[in-house]
Amino acid sequence: MTRSPPVQLLLDAWREVGRHLDIAESMAALTPRLAALVPLRRVRVRVLDAPEKRLDTLASVSRTGPVPTGTSRTVLNDRELAELVGWCRKGRAQALILGETSDVVALPSDARTPAILGPLTLSGTVLGVLIVETERDPEASLALIQDLLEPLAAALANDRRLHELARLREAVEADNRALLSRLERQDISDTVVGGDTGLRLVMERVEQVAPTDAPVLVLGETGAGKEVVARSIHAKSRRRRGPFLRVNCGAIAPELLDSELFGHERGAFTGAVTDRKGWFERADGGTLFLDEIAELPPAAQVRMLRVLQDGTFERVGGERTMHADVRIVAATHRDMRKLVTEGKFREDLWYRISVFPVNLPPLRERVDDIPALAAHFATRAGLRLHGVAVTPTPDDLRRLMAYDWPGNVRELASVIERAAILGGGKGLDLATALGPAVPRTYAEIPAQSVTVGSLEAANRAAISEALKRCHGRVEGPFGAARLLGVNASTLRSRMKKLDIEWEHFRERG
Repeated sequence: MTRSPPVQLLLDAWREVGRHLDIAESMAALTPRLAALVPLRRVRVRVLDAPEKRLDTLASVSRTGPVPTGTSRTVLNDRELAELVGWCRKGRAQALILGETSDVVALPSDARTPAILGPLTLSGTVLGVLIVETERDPEASLALIQDLLEPLAAALANDRRLHELARLREAVEADNRALLSRLERQDISDTVVGGDTGLRLVMERVEQVAPTDAPVLVLGETGAGKEVVARSIHAKSRRRRGPFLRVNCGAIAPELLDSELFGHERGAFTGAVTDRKGWFERADGGTLFLDEIAELPPAAQVRMLRVLQDGTFERVGGERTMHADVRIVAATHRDMRKLVTEGKFREDLWYRISVFPVNLPPLRERVDDIPALAAHFATRAGLRLHGVAVTPTPDDLRRLMAYDWPGNVRELASVIERAAILGGGKGLDLATALGPAVPRTYAEIPAQSVTVGSLEAANRAAISEALKRCHGRVEGPFGAARLLGVNASTLRSRMKKLDIEWEHFRERG
């Protein structure tokens, strides 16, 4: 069936609106077809910015193609703005002569040109004005232009949304760059220091589990870098473009934990004056890192189990079931098996969060990572504190590698920063920041009982003396670990490295 030219033009207009998000592209494709029906010279779309009281030319197309818009802007006063908005809301196109002083849509350079003005409105919102300049009397084309107003208004609305999304994206990217600058990182997925040496096995586990959505439990001592591993899992997953949120379960008051994790409805309790999204809703589509998950109270453990089972929960004071697509990465420095045995942590929840455990070794068990970590922290501290990078010397590295690091990587970072401050930008004053080169871990053992020699010999003598005094006992209130002031697992690790057997110090009857 052959359609009339005006009907075909209207169909073409809707087709171009659906094909292009940028109105300039739509107008460039549509204008030649319009020129076959209307004796036009130029078509312009001017967008209204009501808050700024101005009209800007967004697209300009002649019979031969697009025309540069330059700085085509008209500033309106309050009366002109009110008149323009009032006329646009009537929704009818009109013919007039551009360049008249009463015409607020005309530019100062416009000559006296016959034209058709059409208001572009959508859902009661005034978006802008269509200007069709003609060669002769525009009255004959008035009805045709009137039919095009609706699809062109939709095109202008699409264009405004496109540019608004672009502005929002630029703002978010600027915020991200500022945050990374404050964190002194180039990217959220920066390479993990030690990933090729002491943490090689850990990073292999990360590579295995990251592409899946399986819950991960990161186990390690305080300060060992559990959050760094969690961020690496997120950065290597399909959720890397989603949010990564960290919650310290041990830092939230038990009575507020449900509200923090799952949100609350207005009026749920005193002070709940508005609805509030919880951590699970805010992490939707991303990763939720639950640090120190062993500190969750029993009531919260029950609700956590349900979320992990089917992804649903209710806000505090709410009855509507919510859904969140969240990947859980949990972490703790506690002995989870012991907590489960003592009834302090739900066994079924433990099974859920420990689908894929990742054990993070303490810094003392990956001494080879210390030089790279020290250089990383020294560069960062020097730039932040003094504007120049500082580098640890070989003597600094020997001093650092001789220390036991009970506070792990976190303690190392603090010591390096303290040394950078004391160094005044000229280097690291580790002698003052760290103390004597020989570790004072075994200070409770009298100095005269230890033969001065190598560090290994000093450690061996101190441990042997402690085991002798404690009759071979390692743990407990009367054990060697308590006497030496170290963790029992640390002492066992050092004993294994030095090939010291506790049985040799047991009294035999």
